[in-house]
Amino acid sequence: MPGTRKPQRIGGSLTRPVHMLIDPRILEETADQAAGKVRWFSKQRRRKHNGALLNKIIIWMFGPLFLLWTIGLVITYFIAQNIADAPYDRALSDHLRMLRHEVEQQSILSGLQLSPSAITILQGDPGHFIHWEIRDANGNSLAGNRDIPLPDNWTYERDQIRMRNETLEGHSIRVAYIWGGRDATGMPFLTVVAQSNEMRATLQQEILTGMLTPQLIVLPLAALLAGLGLTQGLEPLSILQERIRARRANDTSPISAELAPAEIVPLIAAMNSLLARLAAANDAQRRFVANAAHQLKTPLAGMRTQAELALRENAPEKMDDSLKQLVRGSERATRLVNQLLALARAESPDTPVQGNMMDVDLNDLAETQTAQWVQSALDKQIDLGVERSPFDIHIDGNRLMLAELLNNLIENAILYSPEHGRITVRVGGDPLSAYLEVQDSGPGIPLAEQQRVFDRFYRMLGTDSDGSGLGLSIVKEIADLHKASLAFMPTNQGTCLRIVFSQIDGIKRQWA
Repeated sequence: MPGTRKPQRIGGSLTRPVHMLIDPRILEETADQAAGKVRWFSKQRRRKHNGALLNKIIIWMFGPLFLLWTIGLVITYFIAQNIADAPYDRALSDHLRMLRHEVEQQSILSGLQLSPSAITILQGDPGHFIHWEIRDANGNSLAGNRDIPLPDNWTYERDQIRMRNETLEGHSIRVAYIWGGRDATGMPFLTVVAQSNEMRATLQQEILTGMLTPQLIVLPLAALLAGLGLTQGLEPLSILQERIRARRANDTSPISAELAPAEIVPLIAAMNSLLARLAAANDAQRRFVANAAHQLKTPLAGMRTQAELALRENAPEKMDDSLKQLVRGSERATRLVNQLLALARAESPDTPVQGNMMDVDLNDLAETQTAQWVQSALDKQIDLGVERSPFDIHIDGNRLMLAELLNNLIENAILYSPEHGRITVRVGGDPLSAYLEVQDSGPGIPLAEQQRVFDRFYRMLGTDSDGSGLGLSIVKEIADLHKASLAFMPTNQGTCLRIVFSQIDGIKRQWA
């Protein structure tokens, strides 16, 4: 027959006994111990890296705040120091100018005599006497306290007041000096005054106490209120946790987000999506178990009956008939199990179709899968052929599942086609779609039955073919996974079922 080829058969296998050099029980115990250690280390790592959400929020909230508060303390210290220094520096500058004015009215070489008012001002507080000194251009002391320290690099900047902190007799003092004064004889001189820093330190401490005391009172209260606020803010999470814990193990209904904060609504949506996939997987598993239990019961019962008949028969020819029936029953059971497994894979929500997408040549797929059914067609004297598309048509799909789809279509066509019938596997397409179709010369499917034949285990009345009613269900599930559509095409005799792949982005054509 044109367009067909006999598939090669591969059979036979060679098995050799395997001698274990190590006691399997020792291997099993060692593996269990290693697995236990791995689980223990994993648990410790999770405990180390996973902390309470409230603790993490408190750390990330109060850690930066504490750092900023520390920086604020340093800034506050310097601000308080400047505030405390400003009035005393102004007073010291006034004393410096007054002393220079007093000296400018006299002759330094004739001896200085300060006025009573100037002496009163310079004496000030008895505990904080103001020291003064007059020096010439060479830095030699002319009058006053000779022990006041001055910098070695002081400059002759006229009428510029300079200040610095020094130590005198073990006490911290503030020194102010100015150059540019001239006495009555025109002799230039340097005016120096100094004052203890004790009063400045006392004022600075009072300022710091006044500024930091409210902070030290308010900060713990703010931390307490923030902690209470966080606890109350996380209360919906605790309620959600209790609701989830109270759910039954088999409850896969969606979690209500009615009382949940807006921030965790996406998390609840993701959990609901997971529950939906889990429910779909559980449903698929239950369906598979129910289908397997229901459908395997009849073939297994028949096989048991034939085995019992073979045991009771003494005549070899009757025993052979029973054994042949037993073989056919096992073949039907095997085929049914394979179809159930294929249906379960197609219905499973975790089927990695998108992850296993590859470029599939429909012409090559049709020829390869058709060749596998040549012998079955020859056994019924059916003309099985392939009509390739004149163009190279490629789609993005799961080749294994598409092969399963085409196998079920060809198998159904062989089962329901009469002897000397005709089956054609056809590939075609247009600029917007590609299609696979299988046409047979069987009894056909009435219009009223065309939608029901895709239901599991549905078989039309009056059919005597040995089918399970799962083939077209598998075809529909695989087509849905590939977002393809199924259509019964008009034909004069038999059935023509077309699978159309209309994903434009997933179709690649090379028009000759």
